[in-house]
Amino acid sequence: MRKRNYRVEVKLDQDEFNHLMELVEQSKLSRESYIRMLISGVIPKAAPSKEMLDATRLLRNIANNINQVAKAANSNGSIDVETYKTNYIELQKLIDEIMLLIRAPTKMEDIWQLPKSGQ
Repeated sequence: MRKRNYRVEVKLDQDEFNHLMELVEQSKLSRESYIRMLISGVIPKAAPSKEMLDATRLLRNIANNINQVAKAANSNGSIDVETYKTNYIELQKLIDEIMLLIRAPTKMEDIWQLPKSGQ
């Protein structure tokens, strides 16, 4: 584990502190982790809602059920297996992309134009 030997104290007014704590709570990260990410140049996103996690879980269940149906249909010879496999893999990729989009932090430079040196 990485040693962190340095401490930084930052004074905030009540509004700034409340805003920081709201962002930390939305991200489901610790305050320290949230601030470290900001220092590293990324802005953490809010954690996905319970509804979004439930929807993703359901999509995964659907994908697994489809796979079970396909295995049964394949044993009976009544489905185009290659087409089914292609669609199943594509569904899994889409689910993974959704999760990445939900949790991927935003880089500061993508939304915040820093002044160039000397400006």
